[in-house]
Amino acid sequence: MTQRWEYMTLDVNKRRTQLESLNDLGRDGWEAVAMVSSWGIGWRWVHPIVLLKRPVPNDAQDGRANGAGDGRSTASEAQRS
Repeated sequence: MTQRWEYMTLDVNKRRTQLESLNDLGRDGWEAVAMVSSWGIGWRWVHPIVLLKRPVPNDAQDGRANGAGDGRSTASEAQRS
């Protein structure tokens, strides 16, 4: 069976407080795979956005994978909505 993945983004607008969020996501099986900068008005609005992925568990590969559970949106949740 082919490995399936679910993806999510984390907007890191407060770096110090969100370092622990990244650590929590890592403990939940999420892996940071890319980072891009968002651009707003003025330099203080520039901040990183992190793309994360984790394998969909074998028992959830029928489309019922659990998301992050704390308000962050995953790609698999968006497809079900």
